[in-house]
Amino acid sequence: MPPSDAGHAALRPGWIGLAVDGPLLALADRARIVGDIAAFMALVDQARPRIAVVSEPPATAELLDWLAHERRRRTRLRIVHLAAEDAVDARLDALRRGFDAALPSTIEPDELHGRLSLLDEGAHPPPGTAIEIAAGLELDLMAHELRRDGAPVHLRPKEFQLLAMLAGHPGRAYSRRQLLDRVWGQEHDGDPRTVDVHIRWLRSKIERDPARPVLVTLRGIGYRLDPPDR
Repeated sequence: MPPSDAGHAALRPGWIGLAVDGPLLALADRARIVGDIAAFMALVDQARPRIAVVSEPPATAELLDWLAHERRRRTRLRIVHLAAEDAVDARLDALRRGFDAALPSTIEPDELHGRLSLLDEGAHPPPGTAIEIAAGLELDLMAHELRRDGAPVHLRPKEFQLLAMLAGHPGRAYSRRQLLDRVWGQEHDGDPRTVDVHIRWLRSKIERDPARPVLVTLRGIGYRLDPPDR
């Protein structure tokens, strides 16, 4: 398969690589491989892969910095650097930048596949630390982060606590007073309408179909979060 073919139907979107030669090309049936930096950056941005692998060359210092920034921004993304066997300094530099692994480009394809598979497994949160809010929407309690299709969604601290409270008990109705006491604390003497404001903010970030809301208002009672299978 030519390295520039980024749209082959048989390719696995979970792994993306930048290479013009070497063992990475041998994984073309398991990963999406490109030989162009611009195409690689577009794929990482649009396809939201779990693993991105770059060979240097053709990777540049600017690309490595950009990919390291994406790694810090997206907690599920894993990044791997490949360089010539004698390019020890380049691999160490990649690790300093924040890469998850830096390997010699002489690595056998089977070993490379095995290492990427292990990284892929490690990209998933431990059982019980992530809660599915809706399709493609996940609340990671360990990372203190809400993700939509793998990309982080900014939440204010009280928004996160409120969503975590409701998501931890899907289908259960809570009054505004109960939510205020549990999220803001019983010593908080604020207006229960504070909850309404935060619910409105949350809805703007998590609802995809207003006709089928995830956060449900119960008139005269309060709110509940419906489980994903409803």
